Amino acid sequence: MDDQRFYVITGASGAGKSTLVNALGELGYSVVPEIALTIVQEQERCGGNLFPWTDLQAFMEQVLVRNIQAHDSAQAMRPPVFFDRGLPECQAHMRLLGLEINNDLAVEAARRRYAGSVFVAEPWPEIYVCDRWRRAPFERAARSFEPTVAAYAEDGYHLRTIPKLSVRERLAFVLDAVNADT
Repeated sequence: MDDQRFYVITGASGAGKSTLVNALGELGYSVVPEIALTIVQEQERCGGNLFPWTDLQAFMEQVLVRNIQAHDSAQAMRPPVFFDRGLPECQAHMRLLGLEINNDLAVEAARRRYAGSVFVAEPWPEIYVCDRWRRAPFERAARSFEPTVAAYAEDGYHLRTIPKLSVRERLAFVLDAVNADT
């Protein structure tokens, strides 16, 4: 399932990825929000207990499952489709955290690809904020940047660093690159 219409926006926590994906959605582009945050918000709403701080293994396995489902569901969306994070980094984080990865899920994840270029948001302390869902201090959040980006490089993706500019200028950068790919 190599899909050249699917673009991942990844990188450091708090580096403006979700803001950029939301802005793309506001312009009418198809977007897939960050799965981990979606699960946390759903669990809060329904009074559930599937959180990374209660059962990290179960939580991350659900993130992987839902990322596979999101990739499949996006096949019906109007291209291009922009993903707030993707499958390679989910598995990389699981390995980094010493968690088990179900072999069947790993095989399914490997079958699903994105466009050759992945957009990367570097750590950006000037815009980083802790909030209800982002609890880690900037230094800890920035440590996950390298393994996140390495996961895509190891899977053969071309990394495109998003410049640290206004949202409008970052939108233009991403859309110019996507248009150049088509």
